[in-house]
Amino acid sequence: MKQKTKILVVDDDPNLRKTLSDILRIKGYEIAIAANGAEAIAAAERETFSLALIDLMLPDMPGLEVMVRIKAISPLTEAIILTGNASMDTAIEATKQGAYSYLLKPYQMDDLLQNIQHGVERQPAQEEILRLASFPRLTPIPVIEVNSSGEVTYANPAAEKLFPNQSSPDLDSKAWSHPLLNGLSGFDELRQSKQRKDVAREVEIGQATYELHTHYILELDLIRIYVLDITKRKMAEKEIHLLATTDSLTGIANRREFSAILARELDRAKRYGAPLSLAMYDLDYFKRVNDTFGHDVGDDVLQAVTGLVKENIRTVDVVGRWGGEEFMVLMPASDMQAARNASEKLRLAIAGHHFNKVGNLTVSFGATALEPQDDINSLLKRVDNALYLAKEKGRNRVEILAGKAAAK
Repeated sequence: MKQKTKILVVDDDPNLRKTLSDILRIKGYEIAIAANGAEAIAAAERETFSLALIDLMLPDMPGLEVMVRIKAISPLTEAIILTGNASMDTAIEATKQGAYSYLLKPYQMDDLLQNIQHGVERQPAQEEILRLASFPRLTPIPVIEVNSSGEVTYANPAAEKLFPNQSSPDLDSKAWSHPLLNGLSGFDELRQSKQRKDVAREVEIGQATYELHTHYILELDLIRIYVLDITKRKMAEKEIHLLATTDSLTGIANRREFSAILARELDRAKRYGAPLSLAMYDLDYFKRVNDTFGHDVGDDVLQAVTGLVKENIRTVDVVGRWGGEEFMVLMPASDMQAARNASEKLRLAIAGHHFNKVGNLTVSFGATALEPQDDINSLLKRVDNALYLAKEKGRNRVEILAGKAAAK
């Protein structure tokens, strides 16, 4: 009789815990429950689970800590984090620490069941690495073996299929020339130290990303590398990062990401004594556009303005959406005069553009440059004051503000 897949449900909400457990039992899974982190860790020490559903916010410890401790006990246990907190930072951190998936409450039960199924199906591939370590030819996972000279001495059928022209032991090629060996660090140390531990790293080949698990086989005096294709996982991570750092409407840096870039560039400018300037712009009377033509047309205008700005700035400059119709342009290696000139160029480009259904629009700019006494807050305050001054003086203009003027 086929053994049921064991799933651990960790949530402090008794109603949700019971509902979820009942549904999963109906689906044929064997369920264990835990109301907090301590109970979950104790359960993992008693028995092995294929998958754990873990609430992010538990009463005694964070859900991510519970996941890490469970995976330390049972590395092959997959984890899905469940939370009502839509933090992209947490999603990124969860995947970095080994979570298979991350779902926001309230979730669709079909989505959860699909994630559970995929997580359970993924586990056998991980188990194959351990179970068939002595029988690499039988595993569907690509495996290559390399001698102490860096020559590929064996490639299993899966590796030959993945790299048909570069996995043959008879290939007349230079040592360490196989694409999976490029940039490999610590390889000699692994062989010389005679350690059996798994050394994992990632490598990109073309459009694919692989996770390499490298072992030194003492009895054979060779290195064996197991290859896992993690392209889909890396694509998911990139998608999460994109959602966390870009404005969904315009595709440029959002406020969080722009602030991070500004902080890095400010530190670099201060370290090397380089100039740096910042411009802030706002669409004049933009509320009228939304009120008259609707928000869809307003969104089209914001996208068109963003396109114009990107066409008229340097590749090193960074444009970001600060909020609403307010935007920022960061200009490294640019002084106050350069900021004025760049802002005026952008103002004229926007004023001279005919926007579909709307006609012509104008933009107000405020600009400033980094001064020795500045930190990020003083620089942002001054550029905001400069924009306010441009509006006060009638809009559709560029106003610059130096540090001393802002302090008065």
